[in-house]
Amino acid sequence: MKKIIIITGVAGMVGSNLIEKYINKNVIIVGIDNLKLGKFKFIKHFLNKKNFFFYRIDLSKKIKNTRISKILKTNYLSEVWHLAANSDIQQGANNNKVDTKDTYMTTIRTLSLIKNYLKKDTKFIFSSSSAIYGNIRKSIVENHKPKKPVSNYGIMKLKSEKYIENFSKKKSLKAYIFRFPNVVGKNLTHGIIFDFINKIKRNQNILNVLGNGNQQKPYSDVSEIIRCMIYIKNLSFKNYVNYFNIGTRDKGIKVKEIVNIFIKNLNFKITPVYQNKKKGWKGDVINYKYSTKKINRLGFNFKLNSKEVIEKTVKNYLKKVY
Repeated sequence: MKKIIIITGVAGMVGSNLIEKYINKNVIIVGIDNLKLGKFKFIKHFLNKKNFFFYRIDLSKKIKNTRISKILKTNYLSEVWHLAANSDIQQGANNNKVDTKDTYMTTIRTLSLIKNYLKKDTKFIFSSSSAIYGNIRKSIVENHKPKKPVSNYGIMKLKSEKYIENFSKKKSLKAYIFRFPNVVGKNLTHGIIFDFINKIKRNQNILNVLGNGNQQKPYSDVSEIIRCMIYIKNLSFKNYVNYFNIGTRDKGIKVKEIVNIFIKNLNFKITPVYQNKKKGWKGDVINYKYSTKKINRLGFNFKLNSKEVIEKTVKNYLKKVY
């Protein structure tokens, strides 16, 4: 029997980069995505690999796929990386049903899919978010209470965490819940850099910026996020469910600084236009800082700070466009 790795949201930024870490190992990779935000082009080149199986499935609905069931029955379920979610917070702010469907229900359906195939050492890895905390002025630790998310996205991530926690305790399933910062890098599908590049493509004279530019948040590179998760999930913990803030230790970078990095790297002049309001959109957390002491004590430190991550990503994407 071969080990199975399930990756939901496989065609998204994190999922498509994660495949590279497993594709040449002696495992079967089952990738699932509805391709709503994920891009087929990110995973297309993996389809010629004998150990990668892709299924276009809407995980918010009841799953009836006999091919996946057959693979699960005849092999050993080792890891489930549940990355599927609505990652476009602005879209969720405009329609509350989006996060309920694509974030919370996908969690319920994924656990329903695997419940009959769990092994003694199966691990469940979940990509949660800093959005579960809400607006907090001090450095955020994992056990901070109360958690008051200000976006429907954050609410549904928090509900997903609770559902996973209850499920894991009942089924004796080891769950690793990672609370992401803002993540950028290869295969972007959303976010500030993605947004700016698309705006610049449409208009090379003016860059319309959401908010007043003083929003300040930490950013991490997707490759370091993945290395951190793999490092942590390979450690042993007594509790069935463990929570981790992952990302850089710095205070983050302001939107105005990101704009200036774009201006510096463009070969033409563009004028930024800011809004006269603190928040970029409904549910936007304008400033937060993570405490990463927990992962640091466990032996993992991020190498790149927020500014370095943004500079690296902007340069790489502008090279492709211009």
